[in-house]
Amino acid sequence: MSKDALYPEPPHLTIAVWSPEDEESVFGRACDVVAAAGCVPAGVVQSAPRGQQYAMLQDLDDRSTAQLDADAFETAVHGRDPVLRPLEAGYRSKRWGTVVVEHLFGTEGEKHPVAVSLAADRLGLPDSTWKASDRKAARRLAEWATGVLRELTLSTGAMYGAIGVEETLPTPSALRAGEPAGSVVYVGSALPGVQARFRAAVPGVQWPTGEFFPGWHPFAESPEPVDRKGLAAASVALGQALSGSAG
Repeated sequence: MSKDALYPEPPHLTIAVWSPEDEESVFGRACDVVAAAGCVPAGVVQSAPRGQQYAMLQDLDDRSTAQLDADAFETAVHGRDPVLRPLEAGYRSKRWGTVVVEHLFGTEGEKHPVAVSLAADRLGLPDSTWKASDRKAARRLAEWATGVLRELTLSTGAMYGAIGVEETLPTPSALRAGEPAGSVVYVGSALPGVQARFRAAVPGVQWPTGEFFPGWHPFAESPEPVDRKGLAAASVALGQALSGSAG
């Protein structure tokens, strides 16, 4: 079993969504998105018995990691194992290296965000240090990550999502407590009032199921100044809007 199959090179770029739908179903759809984006299963899955609540994966003492054949891998990541639920699944990309679908930090009473994580490469470095080749590479990765987020929003019933480096996507309760959603954020069309709050802080782009707010170059080709206080307030409003659907 490859030791890096579930651990991309740091720092990590995380493309994450939060959906009120069944976690195992959302996880499986995220795996389908990654495969459609050109990633090949590495066959490694971390799982744990169903029916246990947790905040961090480390809270589950009985989680296990296995190298599976192709059929068993698909069974595991799509929630068809009768005993175990998937927590992390490893993929490989010729361009990006290790790519992992995983559940992020949450609370025992809320759905966990589901994320696609990989090495941040140039996006993990200050853009002031970039050469022309670095800018080109960063733009390619940003475009790929944006495409993955867009497909996740289409397939998972996501209410919101974000892209960040060494950042976790806050749960609704964490947003209400003041944790920011990020500066590259998606908000679903079911929350038009929240979209307006984000739009006042950073210009948005319409997507089929919501609005994308890229407040960080190179996700925005020519980013306008971001209202950080407005972004923080919009994040709290997002959490408040979801106070009744976080179970």
